[in-house]
Amino acid sequence: MKIFVRLGFLIILAIFMNSCIKQVDVPIRNVEPQLVVQGLVTTDSVPYEVRVSYSGPFTSNSIALDEYVIKDAQVIILDDAGNSTPLSYRDSGIYVTTDPNFVGTVGRSYHVEVQLTDGKKYVSIPERIRPPVAIDTISKVEYNLYYDKNMTGFGMNPYSDRLNAFVNFKDPPGDENYYRWSSVNYVLRKCTGVSCGFSCILYEYCYQLHVVNEPQILSDASINGNEIRDVLAEYSLIFWYGKHYIDIGQLTISREAYQFWRRYQEQLTRTGNVLDPLPSSIKGNVYNASDTTEIALGYFEASSISHKKAIIVPQSITDFFLSERAKQYIPDFPIECFNYFPQTLSYPPPPAQQYPAPEGWQNAQEIDVSW
Repeated sequence: MKIFVRLGFLIILAIFMNSCIKQVDVPIRNVEPQLVVQGLVTTDSVPYEVRVSYSGPFTSNSIALDEYVIKDAQVIILDDAGNSTPLSYRDSGIYVTTDPNFVGTVGRSYHVEVQLTDGKKYVSIPERIRPPVAIDTISKVEYNLYYDKNMTGFGMNPYSDRLNAFVNFKDPPGDENYYRWSSVNYVLRKCTGVSCGFSCILYEYCYQLHVVNEPQILSDASINGNEIRDVLAEYSLIFWYGKHYIDIGQLTISREAYQFWRRYQEQLTRTGNVLDPLPSSIKGNVYNASDTTEIALGYFEASSISHKKAIIVPQSITDFFLSERAKQYIPDFPIECFNYFPQTLSYPPPPAQQYPAPEGWQNAQEIDVSW
């Protein structure tokens, strides 16, 4: 009998407590879109790019959604000697220079001006180009199975196979120096190709251009004037067995640019929990000319750059990788490799050379790597 009394008491108590629970609707923070300006002038004689858009909801795609892209701005890059060059709109919020004679010069300062159709004008704080610091050698290349915590959603593969490249160089004594690495590489891709008759397949392979957008940075605060060895400078993604043509760019950046990229890295690597504060917007060096308290997101840099090219030659690879890991990137229908993958090198049918190597690596160092 006592058992039934206790059971009834617990049921009544549970009903009472449930009726006392008040549902709370947690407000969702709606952040107004902010202007984003991102660009770079270097001592390379290549078209310079400036991206202009509004900040939007987070996606795994680095390309801004069309509704956040600004296509009708007037964008100009200027230096401290009175030279300037306008930029033309290309796509995806990217504006590019068209004057091949406008090239970044060591000792000069550069800034960008962005005029919007609503009358607002944004300018960046000028940055002076510092002398370049050359890469001595690419010291080693290592295989790495990389885990990306930001790619853990449904249907996403958080793992990627990479070849990490490390560099050696001599840091100049005296002045404080800050470094950032950017790189481009060509990697071999495999496709199903198209039939050209009995046991004949064409256009099964091609080389694809990849631009590494994850900044690697370094300060010489504790190593001023010393040999700097085995610094991770770039990675090249593995999609199929073949050579990797890498071009590592070493930039000498300002202290302010270094601090911006360091905050950027901290937000990318934070793992926190639900009680941690939400990440704040990383403000850069672009501001409203009429109201200096209104700061845009992003950063406009000016930097010298030195290059080191190499050809990575894989010496071994497991059958498991070829049959299981790489097949996720290969389409299951007949198509030319350079018509399926973007930013690839195309080539004509035989007798022309099939999947030719990219130009510019004829005298590059070759590095053998095994894993």
